[in-house]
Amino acid sequence: MTALRPTWAVILALNEARHTLECLVSIRALDPPADHVLLVDNGSTDDTAARVRAEFPEVEILSLGENRYFAGGVNAGLTHALAGGAGSVLLLNNDLVLERDALGRLLEALGADPARGAASPKLYYFDPPDRIWFAGGIVTRGTGLIRHRGVNRKDDAFRDGPRPVDYVSGAAVLLSRRALETTGLLDPDYVIYVEDVDWSARARAAGFTLWYEPAARGWHHVSATSGGGLTPLKAYFRLRSGGLYLTRHGRGGERPLAWLAYSAWTAVLLVRAIVRGDAGVAGALLLGMLDFTRYLVGRTPPARTPESFARPAPRR
Repeated sequence: MTALRPTWAVILALNEARHTLECLVSIRALDPPADHVLLVDNGSTDDTAARVRAEFPEVEILSLGENRYFAGGVNAGLTHALAGGAGSVLLLNNDLVLERDALGRLLEALGADPARGAASPKLYYFDPPDRIWFAGGIVTRGTGLIRHRGVNRKDDAFRDGPRPVDYVSGAAVLLSRRALETTGLLDPDYVIYVEDVDWSARARAAGFTLWYEPAARGWHHVSATSGGGLTPLKAYFRLRSGGLYLTRHGRGGERPLAWLAYSAWTAVLLVRAIVRGDAGVAGALLLGMLDFTRYLVGRTPPARTPESFARPAPRR
């Protein structure tokens, strides 16, 4: 375990100062503690940095001055941590809190086998707090569908245990220095979503085991930064990023089945959006499926940014 120390906690923040402070309270309470805490301010336009400086003077702040999206912001933090000598990095979203012993549990799990490159905790929704959000990641063979184990299940109705998984969640994960140096950083081509699944596939290809440790627990304000629920941004980029993942890691002959599976999933969401009268989500789903298809037939979709899917501000 000594090779995993010092452990840096790296938190990525884009606005949401209230959630960021809540996250840092839980980081300060960790036992054992992180050796160094770094907040990556991914172009916040609120008072996040100022409030963190005032209330958590021990936290180092890396201000990027612009929104580099998830991969770009995380990569800046990981690069800084590795340059600072980190033996492992506890990567966290700013809208997540950890149980007091979570870091110790993850360090124990990661250090138990030198083949393990990363360890994820069990994550619950912040509300309701007994409903699971992530209990390890699965990529379905044959279709390439990406899903969380246990999602939306009640904790007491889900049989669970530590195990190797297909992917770890970038919302909360302990990464070893060796895995980061061997595998590399996140791929910014994904813009947002599926970067952690892509990194996990590359880590497994490099010979690392990815571990899920349910004794380490956290609670997640799911999608606080991106708006909560199914927004046009999430509807589009989950499909786009899923298509890119399949071009990078899909097996031979998998694409037709993947297209059918993703089409069926999109159709269900499309019907729901139409019933709700949500034209923004419906349009984003159709565009996302179009760009998903473009990837699968060997074409590169046009560049699109998350800002183009932002909902207009309500009129006053």
